[in-house]
Amino acid sequence: MNKETELIISNNQATAIEHIRIRLANSIDVFRVINWLNNFKKAEWDKALEVLKALKYYSNNHVIVEYNRNLERLLAETDPTQKIYVHGFGKLGKSGSTMLYFFRQTPVFKANENRFQILEHVVKLKRQHIKDGDILVLLDDIIGSGRSLSTFYRVNIKHQFIKEGFSLRIYALCVAYMIESIALLEKNIDGIQIIGTGYNKAFITPGSVFGYRPRMLPIREFCYEYGKPLFILHDYDKKADVPHPLGYDNSQSLIIFAHAVPNNTLPIIWSSKGKWFPLYPRSGQGKISEIKDFQQDNYYWLNLAYQLNILNKEQTGNSLYTNKVNFGLIAVIRLKKQNSGHQRIFQVLGISANELDEIIASGRERGIFNKADELTSRGLSYYDQIAKNIKIENTRIKRKKHTFTQSKMYIPKHFNGMT
Repeated sequence: MNKETELIISNNQATAIEHIRIRLANSIDVFRVINWLNNFKKAEWDKALEVLKALKYYSNNHVIVEYNRNLERLLAETDPTQKIYVHGFGKLGKSGSTMLYFFRQTPVFKANENRFQILEHVVKLKRQHIKDGDILVLLDDIIGSGRSLSTFYRVNIKHQFIKEGFSLRIYALCVAYMIESIALLEKNIDGIQIIGTGYNKAFITPGSVFGYRPRMLPIREFCYEYGKPLFILHDYDKKADVPHPLGYDNSQSLIIFAHAVPNNTLPIIWSSKGKWFPLYPRSGQGKISEIKDFQQDNYYWLNLAYQLNILNKEQTGNSLYTNKVNFGLIAVIRLKKQNSGHQRIFQVLGISANELDEIIASGRERGIFNKADELTSRGLSYYDQIAKNIKIENTRIKRKKHTFTQSKMYIPKHFNGMT
């Protein structure tokens, strides 16, 4: 897997990749898609691309929009005088807690902040002045199988209702949920209401996103066979290691978030186990590797920027590889093109907000960024020039989990909007 191999892309595959990247908000580049395809036999690439066509990507802004819409619905269903208690369930740093940040960014929250109270924990709810019949919103990005939320409720909340003799109106507010989880949640949590966008399993029949059954089954088998060794968990009840080839508890999700990849999603998309190259790495090690790859690539992008006279290294007098502002400027151009938010830029470059402001200010002076800190037509043109040069020269770069050494890549006449 991810071995050095001859990469030949047909015009149809190139077109498919470009359409996929657009659907995924340019969150991945062409080279990453090709490296991911290299996990499979070349004869299976078209099948792999069919899987990518079905992915649903939520940018950070999209998450905020979805939360805002869901909050509008929540307020419409509740008494305007009633306090709403909100808790991001899960461990600190996990998705539930992370989502509180996005929750606070919604216009609905900002306009009705006095109606909400954020709970850091759900221990001893009555001591937090919560009364019988009050509203408790449990917040997350995705509800997959429903087991995590059911367990959270049973361990942390249900016993309080029994002991204290009171109950709450419970809402699960999320961006997305798997429709199959509803039955389990309604069985385990009395009166729960779910607000979010529901999704069927990828390979449900009828109704699969991959079409009618004869077309869907080969894609399911493809995902299942490759996914078996990629995601294995120990089942303490069964006292055995259990594979989850189609996502946790057979969730069969196709959802990607800019801030995280759920383990409910097909593991061929996110696993970094063994030599598997992830399209969207989920594990910490996979993300670290991705950041290292990006930074290493950026030196090459910077070198091309000088060669193409996009940047002038004499402007600062610093060495090519130690010019911090220019290095950061090229990196921010690339990340902005991928619609990355500031949090992502901080993470990838390891810089502070002040350092990013310095880079953006330098870019504004050169006409690369506008007043809204977005790429101008000049900035986009610079990106396209460098990207086109990389494709044409068929660069041979060796690096961990990202290699094109001794490879040949076919470049069609029209690719990524360029000729």
